[in-house]
Amino acid sequence: MVLEAHEITVRRVGFRFGSDAELAAMHLVESEIEAERRPGVSPQPLESYMAFARHLPGQFHDHTWLAETGDGTPVGCSACWSNSAGDPAVMECYVYVRKPWRRRGVGWGLTRPIIATAEAEGRSSLVGDTFESVPAGRVFALRLGARAARVNRTSELRMGDVDWSLVQSWIDASRARALGYRLDFVDGPFPERLAGDAAAFQNLVQAQPHDDLHVADVVLGADHLLELDRAHFEAGRQRWTIFVRGIDGRCVGGTEVIFEPWDATLARQQNTAIDESHRGLGLAKWVKAAMLDRIRRERSEVERVRTSNAFSNAPMLAINDRLGFKVTEARTDWQGKTTDLRHALPT
Repeated sequence: MVLEAHEITVRRVGFRFGSDAELAAMHLVESEIEAERRPGVSPQPLESYMAFARHLPGQFHDHTWLAETGDGTPVGCSACWSNSAGDPAVMECYVYVRKPWRRRGVGWGLTRPIIATAEAEGRSSLVGDTFESVPAGRVFALRLGARAARVNRTSELRMGDVDWSLVQSWIDASRARALGYRLDFVDGPFPERLAGDAAAFQNLVQAQPHDDLHVADVVLGADHLLELDRAHFEAGRQRWTIFVRGIDGRCVGGTEVIFEPWDATLARQQNTAIDESHRGLGLAKWVKAAMLDRIRRERSEVERVRTSNAFSNAPMLAINDRLGFKVTEARTDWQGKTTDLRHALPT
C-alpha cells in the first residue's frame, strides 16, 4: 500500500518470523513511542526485543506492518494479534506513528490492514490502548469511532518512601498463618511440577474489573505458561513469584514481579490476585508485603516498583495507595466493532 501524497509505503512484515532489519525498524518506532510516554526511561535493547519476538508463545497469532519513506526510513508500525486462549471474537492491536510523521495519513494506512485482517479471520471486535502522555493516540481512537472501555493507571512506589513498619505488620499476617495459609517463593521459570499452580494463579487474575471492555476471559493452561516463561527468559527478564497456598496446599493466589537487566533500578509489579473464597484474610497485603521486603533485602539496587491497575479496581488500589504508590500515567483501553471501524476509515 502506497500513500502517494507523501511517498510512504505500508508493507506487511514479520514479528515472530521477521528479519533482523524488520525487527530493528519496528523497535526504533516503538522505542520512540515509549520515550514519549516515559521520558528518560531506559529502552528495551534491540537484542532483547528480537529475542522475545523469536520466541513469541504459540497462543498468539500475530500480524505486523511497517510504514516507510521512499528511502527506507521507518515512520510507523502496526500490529494485530489473536489469542487462542482468549476470546475468539476479539483481535488486539496497536498503531504507532513517529511524531514528525503524524497527521499525514500514516495512521490510517497502518489501520486498514488491521481491519481487513480482523474481518478475514472473523474477529468482530478490535481492542487497543492509548496513553494520556501521547494525546495523539486518543484523538486517533475517537476519529476512528472506538469507545473508551476501561481506564487504567500506572503508579510507582519509591522504595525510600516505604513505611517498613506497615510492611512488617502485613507480613506478620497472624490470622492467615493461624488458619494454615503459607507463602511459596518461586524464582525464575516455573518447573513443570508448578506449571499447573502458575496457570491457576494467572486465571485468578480474570476477576479484575473489565468495566465496559467486552472480552471473554483468557484461560491459560500449563503449556501456555511454560512458553511465556521461555519468551521472558530469552529476552533477559527474571521473574519472582510468590504463591499463596491454602490449608490443603492448593494455590489460592499470589503475586509476581519482573526485573529487566537494562533498568536495574526498577521492579515491575505484575499480577496480584486472591481467590474470591479466600478474601478478607489479608492475604493480598501479606503476599505483596513479603515481595517488597524481599526486594529490599536482595535487590538493593531497586529504587522504584511500577504497577498498573484499572481505576475501578478499588480493593487493589486501596492496598497500593496505603503502601505509597503514586500515579504516573493513565492508559485507556478502547474497543470497537470491526465493521463500524471499517466504515469510519477515510476514503
